[in-house]
Amino acid sequence: MTIRPYSKKDFRYVQDICMATSSLSDEDSPANRAYLCALYCDYYMDNQSEFCFVAVDDDDIPVGYVLCAADCADYFDKMNELYLPLVRKVNSGEFFKFNAMNKVVQRYVRQGYTAHLHIDILPDYQSQGLGTQLIETLCAKLQQSEIEGLYLLCGKKNEDACAFYEKLGFEDIDYLSGAVVYGKKFF
Repeated sequence: MTIRPYSKKDFRYVQDICMATSSLSDEDSPANRAYLCALYCDYYMDNQSEFCFVAVDDDDIPVGYVLCAADCADYFDKMNELYLPLVRKVNSGEFFKFNAMNKVVQRYVRQGYTAHLHIDILPDYQSQGLGTQLIETLCAKLQQSEIEGLYLLCGKKNEDACAFYEKLGFEDIDYLSGAVVYGKKFF
């Protein structure tokens, strides 16, 4: 397996991984795919692709990714303008939930955790060190770009993922309904 920067040719593969690793994997419909990808992957690839990396197999096909918004101000603006209107049309419940969460997480940006990430790896490729490599590659890029800090949300009940982030030096900085907020400062 190789970690490399995201490129446009990876767009559909990243969407497929996003869908396949979601709680809606058994309900892959155009509507579910549209709102899920709008919330969790399209913005990053469209707007901050220099902070996106993929893990690829021997045929250069993505099997996992880490996507990052290194500029959360841009993220909040463009999500509200370009992506959330689609989500609202397709699934208003998810729109209101995501919109409310975005207002809450802005406090972490004010605390210096100015970037956030999403990571997904297909189940057959998990527990092979790809997650570690993806996050280490992203963190090196963020440090090189002088980004102050990074945060992410993880389900509180996902004990394996929580242990994974803690092993990589993330600290629990807050708790939200059903989630742990992890942060890592670089400077």
